[in-house]
Amino acid sequence: MIKNIYDMLHQVCVQNKDRIFFVRQNETYADLLKKVKQRAVLLAKKFGIKQGDTVAILSGNTPDFIRSYFAITSQGARVLMLDTGLSTAEHLNMIKRTKCKLVLAQHDKFIESGPKMYDIESVDDTDAREFKAAPVKREEIAMLSFTSGSTGNPKVVGLTHDNIVSLGEGALFYKSVILPGYTFYGFLPLYHIYGVVINIVAPLVLRSKLLLQPILNPREFLEDFKKYKPEVIPAVPRIWETFYKKIVATAKEKHVYTLMRIVISMRKVLRAIGLGVIVDKVTKPVHELFGGNTKVLVSAGATLKPTIRKFFESLGFVVGDCYGLTETTGPANFNFAFRKPDGSMHYAGPLPGNEIEIHNPDKHGIGEIWVRGNLVMPGYVDNDEANAAAFEKGWFKTGDLGKLDKYGRLIVKGRKKQVIVLDSGKNVYPDELEDLYMQNEEILAAAVFEYVIKGKTVPFAVFQVKPGTSINRVATLLKASNLKIAPYKWVHHFAITEDELPQTSARKIKHFAVREMLDQGAFSIVTQ
Repeated sequence: MIKNIYDMLHQVCVQNKDRIFFVRQNETYADLLKKVKQRAVLLAKKFGIKQGDTVAILSGNTPDFIRSYFAITSQGARVLMLDTGLSTAEHLNMIKRTKCKLVLAQHDKFIESGPKMYDIESVDDTDAREFKAAPVKREEIAMLSFTSGSTGNPKVVGLTHDNIVSLGEGALFYKSVILPGYTFYGFLPLYHIYGVVINIVAPLVLRSKLLLQPILNPREFLEDFKKYKPEVIPAVPRIWETFYKKIVATAKEKHVYTLMRIVISMRKVLRAIGLGVIVDKVTKPVHELFGGNTKVLVSAGATLKPTIRKFFESLGFVVGDCYGLTETTGPANFNFAFRKPDGSMHYAGPLPGNEIEIHNPDKHGIGEIWVRGNLVMPGYVDNDEANAAAFEKGWFKTGDLGKLDKYGRLIVKGRKKQVIVLDSGKNVYPDELEDLYMQNEEILAAAVFEYVIKGKTVPFAVFQVKPGTSINRVATLLKASNLKIAPYKWVHHFAITEDELPQTSARKIKHFAVREMLDQGAFSIVTQ
């Protein structure tokens, strides 16, 4: 049995020492292990880091982030994951709350008047032979993440060695679809739980390669896809929505969109009668966009719209759509359709050792999503009140609403607190409407929420639109889209902007922030 995170790392690296792990740096698993040991020796000898201490990481996506993560946990210390997009005041609050002893940061992110800072990109000249792993038990806390960056009293999620090791053990379920040697593209931020899941743990245990990308620039992505041809590309839903719109727009410009839709809708029939070459010809340009070798697309960090997942599946990709929170070590449920070695189809489900339940579903099968198992945190750190509210009979109450389809795929309807309850008592789910309206290529982002107009509760939408898109054009798009849903769900009141809507680091729209902007007069209300 694997003892802790370092033991997991050590076993994999020894067994695969000559395989390449860091693609861009051409470094092997053996190189990774050696440099982790050197960083761990530095932490112990120079800074006196020991079991139970807290050490923060404040860095973009570099190999040093991953080496430092494993080095800190190898000493039994806790890794404090700092979001690089937060303010210095927020960082200092987090550092103080966790009694952080040291911050490993890129030099341009150093914090004045804080704890000791060390340049995470420094080259360690320590002797790896002096390395000693701490006797860490699986139930000990390995990493700390804040649920928000506010300077007030945000909750602190403490994930254990058992949570992370169980994640690695569970990821092996997908070894028949993600093969040894596959290259993962790594631009999900490593400080985010899904950066840990998909760009640290999964590539390691699946004996894969990792191509880190620290620059969030689509041009850089496309150049990397062309040069390195990764097999696995993880991204947040907003990125997949952007690619979807680009693909559709390009097909329309070339007057082949209708043909593409017909061919992919008939792809199974065409392949069955020996005309698969037609399907391949239509889908080839999309595959070439990702380098021509991509097998698996992964969406994480927010809800992927079902229409986007189905679109990429129809083009021949295996699409892994994660649902989960930091509190559940990421993937509490995975919509991931692929054929297993025994020939049967797998469609969805939590990782082994975990369960998901739709609690108290209504007549439509919609209820709160509850999770329990070895990926669920033991609790918020030093916060009995929050824990009492979050757990019931061993189940973690996510606060999200959803339903399971006949294949066990999870359809997330949105946050429980964000459900729009109309004066008639009917419920309207913002995610459903956002998915619907986002199918219009002129609409780049959407935030739907409850609002009161002339004393009446209504669903209200703020749309980020393409430059030059008029209010009248948006009104026309809404009328056409509304015909696909029940009249009580229709959005009649909206606002538009060409500016990007406020987002979290995982590129989720901050609905509360958009609503505040509306209240403050940032948008003009349109009624149709």
